[in-house]
Amino acid sequence: MFAATPHGLLIYDRITRRFRPPVTVLDGYPAGRVVGAVIDAGGNGVWLRLWGESDYVHYEDGGRTWLRGDVSSDQLAGVLTVDAALARAPLADALRAAILTDTRLRSHQFTAAAATPDRAEIFFGTNGLGLVRIDRQTGEWDVLTYGLVAPGVGAIAPAPDGVWAAANARPSERRGVTWVAGDLSATRGNEGGGAALGFPFQSARRLLTIGADLWLATEQGVFRIDPTTWRYRSFDLPDATSLARAPDGVWVGTTRGLSLITRDDQVMAMEPRGLTVTSLLAVGETLWVGTTSGLGQLVPGASQLAIPRGLEERMSLRVTIRAVARLQDTIVMTTDRELVWSSSRGSAWVTLPLPLSLGIPLALAPAPEGGLWIGGTQGLAFATLAPAPHISVLPVPLAVPAAVRDLAVDGDYLWAATDSGLVRLNRRAMSN
Repeated sequence: MFAATPHGLLIYDRITRRFRPPVTVLDGYPAGRVVGAVIDAGGNGVWLRLWGESDYVHYEDGGRTWLRGDVSSDQLAGVLTVDAALARAPLADALRAAILTDTRLRSHQFTAAAATPDRAEIFFGTNGLGLVRIDRQTGEWDVLTYGLVAPGVGAIAPAPDGVWAAANARPSERRGVTWVAGDLSATRGNEGGGAALGFPFQSARRLLTIGADLWLATEQGVFRIDPTTWRYRSFDLPDATSLARAPDGVWVGTTRGLSLITRDDQVMAMEPRGLTVTSLLAVGETLWVGTTSGLGQLVPGASQLAIPRGLEERMSLRVTIRAVARLQDTIVMTTDRELVWSSSRGSAWVTLPLPLSLGIPLALAPAPEGGLWIGGTQGLAFATLAPAPHISVLPVPLAVPAAVRDLAVDGDYLWAATDSGLVRLNRRAMSN
């Protein structure tokens, strides 16, 4: 079963009842608006019609190839309309209101339909509920949801058998968190089942998994979410930018300073107050703090930030630190224009200019086999620090669809949170 959406082509295996990896713009999916689809009766593919164009675009699933052409009148005559499909399934028509109402009591509409030749079932597309499979004899239905809560992803974190993705939503879009299976066969999203109006945040900045809970930094503060019930506890720390594990709680960076949420849910502000924190990295009991005035360090027993050794006289690095990461025994950070690193044993700090094609760097993720990935507003880069420092860039929109907000490594894959969705890349192939 093929389902065309604004952002990609969904492929549902009716035998295994699982989704296959979607076909997106990175695979050649048309950038234009898809307004119709016709199954290829003579092959294993589908014809897509684009708004304002007379011919069709054909996708061949076996070879994952694209071509343009015309569709025969016989194939067009076999297209099933929503009204004709409901006429074949009168029980579905009678239950339409119940089928099209979601758990938040929002109403949706059927937008497309397709019947299967070997079973008494009809598939309906909807405008926001997902794909609906209906048994036309019994009226029983299944809602086959697939995809993210919203197209934009602001923060991600590894999860059992997959990854969590928190939405960066525009005012008109849904807000929430989605679990995505590692093989992309299933998704499970939620908009905040524990509250009548759902999650109050729009912009997700950082996401952590600690025990069974999700910790999320947003413009509305910090949320601790139980992913089994979707109930949450909020902490009044507006404009939260970053999170890190602490021995006795969770470190939170905001535009107003550094705070600690203790295990008993108390919030403790650290000195100095009013400092804009941009990124955090916990290494053992030491906390590395990126700010708009450079890199700070909070060592065990200290009550306020100190400048790390070797940076006291480096006035050129008293700039915004966009991200901080640890690569083996090396601390790595990014400014708007440079990659900076030093061994944790106290060696001199080394700088390497970032390619302009990367844009502003926003995230770092170390590679277990060496090197690290850098996510930026204009692309995704892989950097090696030794023996000869080198950076190669995968640009937007050819290799990644949009600005990269966050990165996470899980097994053989690198996951990237972008403004146009979640991207999964084979990290071994990339690093080569």
